[in-house]
Amino acid sequence: MSESTNPNPQQGGKLTEEEKAAYVRSTRRFDLRRILGALFLLYGIIVLITGLVDPAADTKPTGGIAINLWTGIAMIIVGALFWVWDLAAPVPEEDIIGVLEREEEERAEGEGHIPGI
Repeated sequence: MSESTNPNPQQGGKLTEEEKAAYVRSTRRFDLRRILGALFLLYGIIVLITGLVDPAADTKPTGGIAINLWTGIAMIIVGALFWVWDLAAPVPEEDIIGVLEREEEERAEGEGHIPGI
């Protein structure tokens, strides 16, 4: 386990503000909305390029619709919406810190170090 998630023993098991900020940044960095958005964007770009490079290849089986082109555009839009959602409503810092502090308290209790005693 890294030192950034362990409480400082000299401070009575409390996390410093710097440790809390680092934990919040790392948690938000790996938010599922960012990961899904990135995957949709990546695959959307690949499918869009496929539709642009050989547009006649996918129109025959689909009755004249450039399915790769439209699917790629739709995937890019969905990926962008995931990113906008993440930027518009990030996970609240209080929730992230609360989970971290509960985990640290449970770990301390399991090791026989009960805070406040």
